Amino acid sequence: MVLYLVSSNPTLYINKNNQVDHIPFRVILKQKGVENMIAENTKQFLKFNAEGVEPRVMFDNARYQAVKAVDEYMKGKEEPMYCGFANVSIHPARGRFVKFCKSNGIGDSGWKGGYRISYYDIMPTWHQYRMTQSMDIKEIACDAFANALKQYGMTVYSESRAD
Repeated sequence: MVLYLVSSNPTLYINKNNQVDHIPFRVILKQKGVENMIAENTKQFLKFNAEGVEPRVMFDNARYQAVKAVDEYMKGKEEPMYCGFANVSIHPARGRFVKFCKSNGIGDSGWKGGYRISYYDIMPTWHQYRMTQSMDIKEIACDAFANALKQYGMTVYSESRAD
């Protein structure tokens, strides 16, 4: 079995010599010349590693990534005028993170299952683009938020629709 690294987001694991190594979120397993994606096994591994991470830390990290992405996107630009909505959807709607969100009034039940967190719940109240109508800005923030939560092994989608 050979592990090929295909991402730059490291996670800890124990190798065959009982030493701590780093592997990325996505790993490709090569066995007998056939490459298979083992993302599901990696996702379970990430969930195990995320057990010690407090949901507040997960939310704050994801929010930070969203704010950073919006700030980088808007650097030197005017606000795009295409209006719409955006949110992230977590499936299934259970677990420590969803429980944390529910108990703190963040998000609500999603359409067709899942748990929905709106762009307005993601962006902090002090941010200059929190009340924007621009769908582009909202999509950038929700994509970054979803990608940050995926690092903890959650199934998260970014969704948007035009107004």
